Amino acid sequence: MKMDFSEIDERIAKCQKILDADPNSQIFAALADAYRKKGLFAKAYEICSKGIEKHPDYGSAYIVMAKISLDQGNHAEAAYQLQRAVAVGGRTRSVDVLEAEILMMQGQINRARHILEKLHISDPKNDTVNNLILKLESLPAAGNAAVVEPVAAESAPSKAQTAQPSIKHKYSLSHALSIIKILPRVLGVVAVAKNGMVVEGHFDGIITREELGALATAAYDEARQAVSRINFGQPREILIEAEQSKLLIFDRDRVLIVIATRDDINLGSLKLKINEIFKQTEF
Repeated sequence: MKMDFSEIDERIAKCQKILDADPNSQIFAALADAYRKKGLFAKAYEICSKGIEKHPDYGSAYIVMAKISLDQGNHAEAAYQLQRAVAVGGRTRSVDVLEAEILMMQGQINRARHILEKLHISDPKNDTVNNLILKLESLPAAGNAAVVEPVAAESAPSKAQTAQPSIKHKYSLSHALSIIKILPRVLGVVAVAKNGMVVEGHFDGIITREELGALATAAYDEARQAVSRINFGQPREILIEAEQSKLLIFDRDRVLIVIATRDDINLGSLKLKINEIFKQTEF
């Protein structure tokens, strides 16, 4: 299948703009990953390694480094970078998925199957995991032959730990907004206090951040008053669909997160990504 690079190019442009404005931003990892997806591995490696020099405790960057190595067929280096990700950020679903893929490439089919089965139980509709399972079943049974020393095995987790992997490092609000801003078809995102004051945000549109914040606050207040009159409680999420764009408003207790998108956005996919980001964000 021919890959459409338009969205990747859009992400690269957005990431680079944020990084140019703030050279210390952790957005470097997303920028490097975008270059990786485009097949520009040397560029991806250069950006990510330089970013790690400034942010040596940023686990997501090591995951990107592991993916770069895996894409180039360097399984030993991929396993090493994944060890570094675990060391600074603990185990997450992203780590487990990538470890399973590395083990498959190393011929350690049984160990990879064990990891993927646990992931499938906790999230049976995950396309990435399901595709890896299909790929694994097509491989010859190579047992547990060790090619390189893999990521250190964890002690057997409880069912609760499997379903809810621990996250050692949380996103700051600023970092979370930067990540949301570079998602495909997202035009802008702002955090707004309940009094209408814009706390922070990124918005490339014909209106200002302040105008967007005022619009969102007014819409939220109107919805809050309406649902309170019918005893529906407090609104947690509001969607406004216009002819050329969509506006999502999320109530995160102290702030409203307002996201403006293109009209052709896949709302289901976007909301899944947003909820994952929210889980890792300190509001």
